[in-house]
Amino acid sequence: MLMKFIRWRLGKAIASALATLAISGLWTAWPAAAGGRSGATSLVNQVLGAVEGRNTHEVPAAGRLEVAFSPNAGAEALVVKTIDSAQQSVRVMAYSFTSAPVVQALLRAQKRGAKVQAVVDYKSNIADDKSGKARAALSTLSNAGADVRTIDVYAIAHDKVIVVDGKTVELGSFNYSAAAQSRNSENVLVNWDNPALAKAYDAHFERNWSQGRSFSPRY
Repeated sequence: MLMKFIRWRLGKAIASALATLAISGLWTAWPAAAGGRSGATSLVNQVLGAVEGRNTHEVPAAGRLEVAFSPNAGAEALVVKTIDSAQQSVRVMAYSFTSAPVVQALLRAQKRGAKVQAVVDYKSNIADDKSGKARAALSTLSNAGADVRTIDVYAIAHDKVIVVDGKTVELGSFNYSAAAQSRNSENVLVNWDNPALAKAYDAHFERNWSQGRSFSPRY
């Protein structure tokens, strides 16, 4: 515990020194090989992020935003609209996955030739699926040729994200379920045509996908 505290204090001291350097503008003579002022700023941000335990992604604002809400205020329709725009790929990360309209939209995308992948929370959709709706939804997708995995390495896989064609991201609190559409207060945000944002979420998807296990469908 003592060594952990010492390392933490040392890290904070280094970060503080670098932050002071950045604020004072004293990095103007930073070697060109390190990227000049921008290189120093990047280093400061990296150290500060490491010390605080963060690993953030800063991406430029791009494309356009579209929002909707629930209950019954356009949230589910916006999710379906996002999926219906797909031509090459749809990547889904979900906690609860029982929405028939979302499943149907993914089937349409699959039929158009888009590659559909989904990684969902194991406990919510398999272990605790008393109604059988989640397993049925996942089986429908898998039997249609979509790649489906479950993940159980976290307390819960609470993501509600869809990445379309490597350029559009849908996210928010909205679970892909009937309750989210008709009973809960939820929100959906879509950032259309922002490849940099999609790239960040694709990396997050890849991490969860690599930690998941193939879903065995019911025929």
